[in-house]
Amino acid sequence: MKYLSTGEYEEILDHVSIEPFNKEFDVNSFDCGISDYNDFLKHDANYYQEKGISSVHLLIHNDSKDIIGYFALLTDAFLLDKEEKGEIELEIPFSSVPALKIGKLAVSKNHQEYHYGSFILFMCLGYAEALHEKGIACRFLTVDADIEFNEETPRFYESNGFDRNLHRQQKRKKSVSLRYDIYN
Repeated sequence: MKYLSTGEYEEILDHVSIEPFNKEFDVNSFDCGISDYNDFLKHDANYYQEKGISSVHLLIHNDSKDIIGYFALLTDAFLLDKEEKGEIELEIPFSSVPALKIGKLAVSKNHQEYHYGSFILFMCLGYAEALHEKGIACRFLTVDADIEFNEETPRFYESNGFDRNLHRQQKRKKSVSLRYDIYN
């Protein structure tokens, strides 16, 4: 992850906590600048959690109780072609590999004093590693980086160590599929 060695994540940890989404938090004050992402938190997150579609987590400022950001996680599997498997020395007779998917990730436009987005990615990596420690295979973090609102979104993930998925890459119009290899 991009800012791991800078000490910034330790500074962030001093004033935030990660909480599971619940209706008691004031989600109406959250604004990341993209209405679709604001609306997800306000209108869809609870339903998605109740129905087992994704697990939503909030990055909360310990003092103000502001929602600094949020992320949604869900299980995933994706395909690697022969060349991609060769690049990471993964000798398996199938193309499908297990992953933890970042379904949504957003940071409040009012909280830009740290690289909270990169910190959230680091936290997602921790969730993926926790699955592995519990005996659940998870080799990658994946994300379909939304380019509908910002064409530069994939660069944020790539700057944090994600690679583009090439296997049968569809002609996507609204997202770019990326992966982060937990083992590398």
